[in-house]
Amino acid sequence: MIKVYNTLTRKLEEFNPINKGKIHWYHCGVTVYSRSHLGHARNLIAFDTIRRYLEYRGYEVRYVQNFTDVDDKMIVRANEEGVSIIELAEKNIQDYYEDLDRLNVKRPSLAPRALLHINHMIKDIQSLIEKGYAYVADNGDVYFDVRKWKEYGKLSKQKLENILEHTEDTENPNKRFPADFALWKAKKEGEPSWPSPWGEGRPGWHIECSTMSMTYLGETFDIHSGGQDLIFPHHENEIAQSESLTGKPFARYWLHNGFVKIDAEKMSKSIGNIININSILKSYSPDSVRLYTLLTHYRQPIDFTEEGLKQAEVTAERLFNTIVLLKSFANDEEESSVITEEDKTMIQSIEDARNKFIEAMDEDFNTSNALAAVFEISKDVNDYLRKVEKINSMVVSKANELFDEFRLVLGLFSDIDQYISIDKVKNLVNLLIDLRQEFRKSKNWEKSDRIRDTLKDSGIILEDNPKRVLWKIVAK
Repeated sequence: MIKVYNTLTRKLEEFNPINKGKIHWYHCGVTVYSRSHLGHARNLIAFDTIRRYLEYRGYEVRYVQNFTDVDDKMIVRANEEGVSIIELAEKNIQDYYEDLDRLNVKRPSLAPRALLHINHMIKDIQSLIEKGYAYVADNGDVYFDVRKWKEYGKLSKQKLENILEHTEDTENPNKRFPADFALWKAKKEGEPSWPSPWGEGRPGWHIECSTMSMTYLGETFDIHSGGQDLIFPHHENEIAQSESLTGKPFARYWLHNGFVKIDAEKMSKSIGNIININSILKSYSPDSVRLYTLLTHYRQPIDFTEEGLKQAEVTAERLFNTIVLLKSFANDEEESSVITEEDKTMIQSIEDARNKFIEAMDEDFNTSNALAAVFEISKDVNDYLRKVEKINSMVVSKANELFDEFRLVLGLFSDIDQYISIDKVKNLVNLLIDLRQEFRKSKNWEKSDRIRDTLKDSGIILEDNPKRVLWKIVAK
């Protein structure tokens, strides 16, 4: 039974999608005015892993993630660079997908863009006006009247009087109430605009997500996700305008990831600690960044440090080597009719590891505890391969199957085959190992060392063991 922490109720709840076996999910995507940074990486990796796990558990997931390609930041940056917002969006969306692919984040089922849905937004705004939840100001702005929506504040758990304390633009004379938010912004000089019943202008940010999510997922869907910084005002406003529009619940489960810090400092342009994804991947492998992120539960804050990333690099390499070592034994031993106590113990450990992994992920996708199970079985597998006299093919097969499941869910080492094609190199490596052993027996250390060093230069490391010589391929 999968349980999720629902921000809406502040409780851990049993997960039951509207349609059995199918999940409709909307994730608030990026505003494509610049290259994606580590904050985006944490968000993307966290929810990609949750999506992968739900698919692993048999769900069909329709995952919609938008691009915000028209808003204040887009307009400012486009004007700075002397390009249109469309040109700016195209460039940054291309860069975004490049970062996504390198981090092995699955692409969304659909990626709607706000610019292509403005007519839909105008229709939704008009409906809100007709229902009495929105009004047209004298200057052509359209605002949502938060006092008309009696449940305003139910996601952020704030009362209206407290919300006013954190509301910007409180002196705007076009608003009836300071906390009202813009659905449509009247045209200003130097800004792109579109025709509407209230005059030239452009949509507000909040209505974009409501319109796009309901267009592709229906008026009520299963999961809405994003960073904790979006709880208020963005997601609060989405709920207000969507439920006012339809009279139905908007999203049933709200999932939010924790904040990101860099060396204990909150990411901020003012202190200059915004690190882009492509920059961090020049120093660290995608697998180490992904692993480092998953070591922290998705709802908890995470602090990216150089020391932590270096340790994650080491840990990722160890895990990689375990998988390579296992694959080097695949189909290498004949099935033995005799299963030793060591084999039985190892098979049971494999099943226990799978159960621990699932138990951890079922509890609000606790990747920290799930990885603990992965590391534990990795150590057990290494001990087994190094200590037993005869390696049982059943054990190897079950262990390989388990680690393939782990890799699939955690999104790790997806490109392992580009580093190693076991079937093609195994016989050659084993032949060289046998030849080296003959040289060692005859104490021809020069030729023995030459084989070892040549293999090392090719990325293959030998490990002399009392039971056998083991080898591994190091990812470069």
